[in-house]
Amino acid sequence: MKPFYLKLTLSVAMIAALAGKAVGNPAPQPQLTLDPASQETFNADWEGVAGRTYFMHFSTDLTDWHFAPFIEYGDGAHNWGVHSDADRFFIRLCCTDFPGINNLDDAMSADFDGDGLSNIFEVTYGYDPFEIASTIDGPDAALDPDADGLDHAAEQALGTDPMAKDNPLLQLEVIID
Repeated sequence: MKPFYLKLTLSVAMIAALAGKAVGNPAPQPQLTLDPASQETFNADWEGVAGRTYFMHFSTDLTDWHFAPFIEYGDGAHNWGVHSDADRFFIRLCCTDFPGINNLDDAMSADFDGDGLSNIFEVTYGYDPFEIASTIDGPDAALDPDADGLDHAAEQALGTDPMAKDNPLLQLEVIID
């Protein structure tokens, strides 16, 4: 199930809520609010809906959107601290009522796009958990951006960073006496 979005635009000088768009007939989502916290920092607060998974998108130009490296789930109060020193900064709350998800662990370990990578792995390293080919190079699991010989699927299984050459087999130390 594709996500639906509640859009919220944030600039350094102004905060304005945009109307939400929903796919299908999901339960209504309470509006996201932004409150200034300190210089260039805001708190994004929203009331969760039971059974719903939440992601946060951010952009500085309304064209290139990126997922924030976290996932939230379910009902209750949710909060995310937002910091930007950019002249313009936009955020939107991405929500989905994906079937079979019963808690935060399920939401993080699920693979909404079926590419072999967990949702939390994808948002942590800048990929779209709803798009199997969220990069120009093809399916996310087959990528090796750090060129250490481990594709994303192997990096996820080993718990290594796909953006750093940290293949355990490459970290051999040669000692010459």
